[in-house]
Amino acid sequence: MAKKVAVLGGGVAGLSAAHELVERGFDVHLYEGSAHLGGKSRSHPVLGTGTDGRADLPGEHGFRFYPSFYRHLIDTMERIPLSDPTKNVAGNLRAADHAAIASADSQRIHEFVRKRPDTPYSVLQSLELFFQDMDVDAADVSLFGLKVLQYLTSSKERRDAEYETMSWWEFCQGHRFSENFQRYLRAIPRTMVAMDPEVSSARTIGTISMQLILDFATEGVNNDRTMGGPTSEMWIDPWVAHLAGQGVQIHTNKRVASLNLSGNAIGDVTFEDGTSATADYFVLAVPLDIAHKLISADMGNLDPKLEQVRTADMDSLLAWMVGIQYFTYEDVPMVPGHVFYPDSKWALTSISQAQFWDEGGIFRQRYGDGSVGGIVSVDISEWKKPGHFVNKTAEQATPDEIADEVWKQIKRSVNEVGEEEVLADENLHSWHLDDELEYGVGGAAPPINHGRLLVHPPGSWQIRPTAGTALDNLVLASDYVRTYTDLATMEGANEAARRAVNAILDREGSASPRAGVWKLEEPAGFDLPKRVDRKRFLAGKPHILDGDLMNAAFRAAEIGRKLGNATGLGALDDYLDRFKLSRLIEAALSKLGVIKYP
Repeated sequence: MAKKVAVLGGGVAGLSAAHELVERGFDVHLYEGSAHLGGKSRSHPVLGTGTDGRADLPGEHGFRFYPSFYRHLIDTMERIPLSDPTKNVAGNLRAADHAAIASADSQRIHEFVRKRPDTPYSVLQSLELFFQDMDVDAADVSLFGLKVLQYLTSSKERRDAEYETMSWWEFCQGHRFSENFQRYLRAIPRTMVAMDPEVSSARTIGTISMQLILDFATEGVNNDRTMGGPTSEMWIDPWVAHLAGQGVQIHTNKRVASLNLSGNAIGDVTFEDGTSATADYFVLAVPLDIAHKLISADMGNLDPKLEQVRTADMDSLLAWMVGIQYFTYEDVPMVPGHVFYPDSKWALTSISQAQFWDEGGIFRQRYGDGSVGGIVSVDISEWKKPGHFVNKTAEQATPDEIADEVWKQIKRSVNEVGEEEVLADENLHSWHLDDELEYGVGGAAPPINHGRLLVHPPGSWQIRPTAGTALDNLVLASDYVRTYTDLATMEGANEAARRAVNAILDREGSASPRAGVWKLEEPAGFDLPKRVDRKRFLAGKPHILDGDLMNAAFRAAEIGRKLGNATGLGALDDYLDRFKLSRLIEAALSKLGVIKYP
């Protein structure tokens, strides 16, 4: 008789666990606390906006994007069939083959040139391309390039021991950059991974930022992808239908009230409606702040890692990344990809989605009342700083004030002076702010955010548990679990679910194949420098690009600024030669096994 598994939580982690379990013959029951499946990834229909057979306008917690390092999630998507059995959900992804930066300083969109940075020097060149049209000087670009290169050539041992204990800001020595560049140094991690560089781990930001830098500087259709329609329609709904068809029993509106111990195991689970459920195994696939409340002191006594989760300070571990969608009468494509606003006060990133939604007809024929032709979806990652136009933080602002401020921040960056407006007020039909925000009566702020994200402060890796717990029948599947992905993302949730399923298989002594789990990959061209750095780390020595070399580089930049010689955007080696640093850096790179600059 098949063993029964209760999966608690119906987000990406829970659905992923159910998928892997049912394929291996388990009797799977999935319990979701709300009426909707998909968690933070689901769509949020704007109720009542669809007429004459059209669907409601599609809102979201935030736009979905799928970079090339998302391997676990794509593997799952490839196993979710569509109504046409020759197609699967992965086929609903669309290549976003451009990226762009919209700077308020220049008031226009700068498309980013893609070039594969597979050697240390080409990384530096790619960063020069990234910043080439922005109001930054060569000194800052050079220094930041060296810090990126330092991370890419650092050994795993150094990253785990040193960089996990410091913030990204400390690692980059952010205070030594010009005041202008500090804005970008703060904003880039915010827009890319929704993490504050001054309070988040250098290891986590560094590892994922390297993946994203490599992705956004790479040619090809899979480096950055978006969905070809609303997320629930394109992915979550077919997934749920597939799981139900495979025998997964799905129970909605079943919010967990308590996990009840019986010896060294979970005996049963009680739901807020007073019902309960038993199972041979339990998969806890809820977000960190919910797991934190469900783990009892008795459970913590049995497993020190669970106790660390139970007693952790949620406010220090969690932050906000919230979506807002602007529905426009006519589509505003901007660029065929994501747009970053590195000097926006609220760390904005956007994508114009209708240009990718080519399934089933044009946008206005499928959604709303027929008057809406486009949708600009924006992620807001900074909630604790005043805006450009409203002297309030996003957290303090009302929904109307947030919508107005974000719209104006984007207009400020994309509408070029003297040219036709990219975003025009008369083209704005309406907007939708994330349903995860719960405001008081009349939109009173601050709201409660039911969709906070883990932000990995320094040292947080030590308190994060593995998927398998010390309890006989409890495993964990959520993005706070230790994974290779190491980020609060759909990919991290999917990988954690695979690890939870593998833990159950191991305890069962099952002959079933384990769910695939893959490490993040970095270009092979950095392998030799990493091996060199490992020897240095084990010998107690700093990274070659750290210490005296970086101090000399920062001092040179400071001198250059004082002399007025570090303005403009000259080539990196020209800049270094100007301050007699080229020989020093070439010698250091040579020790890392890197040839001299071409």
